[in-house]
Amino acid sequence: MIKVIFGNHSAVRVPVSDREDIRRFYLDVLGAKLTRTFDSKDDICIGGNFYISFLYAAGNGQGADKGVNYAADEPLSADHFLKAIFLELKTSDVEEMKAKIIAFGVKVLEVPDPHLYFQAPGGQVFRLADINEDLSKYER
Repeated sequence: MIKVIFGNHSAVRVPVSDREDIRRFYLDVLGAKLTRTFDSKDDICIGGNFYISFLYAAGNGQGADKGVNYAADEPLSADHFLKAIFLELKTSDVEEMKAKIIAFGVKVLEVPDPHLYFQAPGGQVFRLADINEDLSKYER
């Protein structure tokens, strides 16, 4: 049987007006560490091994990581709220799991990143990655 686990990377689309409050809460209150910052994005490490990106500005995804680094300047509409957080799903067999996911009929998102990005029933967006894949480029 294929093994599937949640990965240690996530991304959240938020209004830029929340940036200072987000930094104060995650860094000052929770003791997290700011690992990278860009005009439109902050990468924060919580607990030493969980990385969350806060995406502040609209864009085409061609920025810092050549991946998903776009966000909403305004609060999300009801339709877009379903895509508010991106989660990482890791598997022991990417190709087989990818085929099963697509065959199920999920919405596949076009993202300039080699991973499969899809919207699961309920609206959550996932990036599919190999359990053993080195994803540290998203951390620094």
